[in-house]
Amino acid sequence: MELRLEPLDLRTVLREAADSVRAQLEARKHQLAIEPLRDRVVIQADRGRLRQVLLNLLSNAIKFTPDGGRIALSARLEDAGRVHIAVSDSGIGIAPEDQGKLFQEFVQLDASASRRYEGTGLGLALSKRLVELHGGTIGVESELGKGSTFWFTLPQADSRPEPA
Repeated sequence: MELRLEPLDLRTVLREAADSVRAQLEARKHQLAIEPLRDRVVIQADRGRLRQVLLNLLSNAIKFTPDGGRIALSARLEDAGRVHIAVSDSGIGIAPEDQGKLFQEFVQLDASASRRYEGTGLGLALSKRLVELHGGTIGVESELGKGSTFWFTLPQADSRPEPA
């Protein structure tokens, strides 16, 4: 898979992703809080692929959060010139023993609470691959019955090593 890298303003990318799921949010009566960086941060990324990752994480948060729930999209700077982007929800949560399986292809959790939400089991595996192609990492923090935070990191544009 080839990436078409370009400099992107992270605030713009986050706002566009949020706008793309606005109808889904309204249909489920969810509240979305966007917590962008205060400063302008430019990342070197493939706009379409980054959008895929964000839409997958946001769509999952919407799907696995009972109607009227809260979802947050946030970004912050980390050490070593990396950006941390997170989607948090007040949804059903994920048991610790299931969290390691989430990023594998065709894996769907069998818990009765999550089984009613159908999908292909490919979204998180694809998101992991796309984030890693950008030089980043992806992960999850979750507590059953209390919600989840799916996060990923990307290098800032000026901290990305030049290709050899």
